Amino acid sequence: MSSLEVHNVVKRYGQTEVLTDINISIDDGEFLVLVGPSGCGKSTLLNIIAGLEPLSDGRIMIAGQQVNDIHPKDRDIAMVFQSYALYPNMTVRNNITFGLKMRKTPTADIAKALDQVAELLQITPLLDRKPSQLSGGQRQRVAMGRALVRDPKIFLFDEPLSNLDAKLRVEMRTEIKKLHQRLGATIVYVTHDQIEAMTLATRIAVMRDGLLQQFDTPQAIYDHPANTFVASFMGSPAMNLIPCALQEKEGQLHATLSGPEEGALTLKIAAPTQALKAQTGSSIILGLRPEAISDPLSISDAAGTAQHFSCVVDMTEPTGPDTLTVFSLGGIDVTARMDAKADVKPGQEFRFAIDLSKAVFFNEKTGLAI
Repeated sequence: MSSLEVHNVVKRYGQTEVLTDINISIDDGEFLVLVGPSGCGKSTLLNIIAGLEPLSDGRIMIAGQQVNDIHPKDRDIAMVFQSYALYPNMTVRNNITFGLKMRKTPTADIAKALDQVAELLQITPLLDRKPSQLSGGQRQRVAMGRALVRDPKIFLFDEPLSNLDAKLRVEMRTEIKKLHQRLGATIVYVTHDQIEAMTLATRIAVMRDGLLQQFDTPQAIYDHPANTFVASFMGSPAMNLIPCALQEKEGQLHATLSGPEEGALTLKIAAPTQALKAQTGSSIILGLRPEAISDPLSISDAAGTAQHFSCVVDMTEPTGPDTLTVFSLGGIDVTARMDAKADVKPGQEFRFAIDLSKAVFFNEKTGLAI
């Protein structure tokens, strides 16, 4: 397996720039997920790494070697497509071994590799079937087997689970995670599903309109999003982004929200950064994950950062382990994550707690984290 470096990559179609100055670097054995909405350029970037698309500017390095001008078949990568791309007239056995036969790999080596991959993916009983006789999940395993049998430097996955139903997606996601842990493979994986990104990746590249928005670990992106787009795109439910005014009162910085019916809600910021202090007197955006707003018993106040307020509940969404609760704060709908046993009902007033130690603040005009 090998490292991957994407240096200042630009892609243009005529005068239209679809990728702008992309810089990403991962080590051997990492699982990189390219995530973003449809049309953000993630699949284009994957195709450039694979050599299926020429880049307009920049460099692609695999295992320290520049591969810009190297043909796809000579880059030693394996790709799993969204459509599986299996040969319909071939058996599973022949689909998996076709590439090895084309490379004139010795028969004994092919048989050994096939047995290992079939056992790893638990598809040995399927080897003599054709793709039309397989379920979606089985076809996905065969497509993965065809990639794995080659033992390439890097595996590329282009939205491989998007054609599966919800339950099967979760199962296959777990299988891919296990596979990565067993093999220590270097993987680049494209998806628009932020849950897939969070659960699979060791590093995530969040993209939008051809621009890299943030490149970091899943936890860092979740806890410290670089801007309001990342904050709203990553996480389910999304981070609450609440307009507020930053004011100093009695030597202490406060965020004031137009809130509950009785008037504005003022929240004390315990340990503001110098960058945040510099915004005093400005309108900013307060970012809070749903779990940072809950019932008072669920919010720990060990650090003295929890603050309480009452508000009328608009809607509840029981999920089993918890209850999502929606109410209006700062002129927008806010989602709180409550304990499943919390006595919260639509149309009734409820006392909430906010943990401001988990707050993220954003510039109102630029959307960038402060």
